[in-house]
Amino acid sequence: MMNIANLSRSSRIRIAQTLVGIQFLSLGAMGVVVITRVTSRSHSYLAFEVGAILCGMIIIGAAGIALRPSLRVSPIPKVDSPLIEIGIYKRVRHPMYLGTILIGFGVAGYADSWLSWLFEVILIINLNIKARFEDALLREIHPESVRYQMQVSRILPCLGASCRTHCSVN
Repeated sequence: MMNIANLSRSSRIRIAQTLVGIQFLSLGAMGVVVITRVTSRSHSYLAFEVGAILCGMIIIGAAGIALRPSLRVSPIPKVDSPLIEIGIYKRVRHPMYLGTILIGFGVAGYADSWLSWLFEVILIINLNIKARFEDALLREIHPESVRYQMQVSRILPCLGASCRTHCSVN
């Protein structure tokens, strides 16, 4: 479990800003790589790339609707916001991160560059750390979130019945 109990408010804000910054820098860097490579080759997997981006956008949209009262970019939950367990949040605790990863896959695939894939790996690692940080903060505010975190997978949806009882809290 991520131990955040001893972190000051300013330290938490700094961590949150850093994680959000890395997220947007990674996506922006992938975008720059795409722009420099748009006309460089034919795209054999264009349907997959567009499909990944569209799936990511749909997932983010569904998450935004469910999360409406608590929506924010920062992993620090809004004060007095409820624990969201409805809609897509029944299947995955951080669907916006899943959607962002899928968009990154589509963009990195379109760019077809080792550099774009490096930024996608950085994005995935960063979002995993951000999800763990956010989960730890949610456990402080909503003690009942421990049960939720034990039953719902973090970023990738759990499709089998057996994995629902083995989700990680940390």
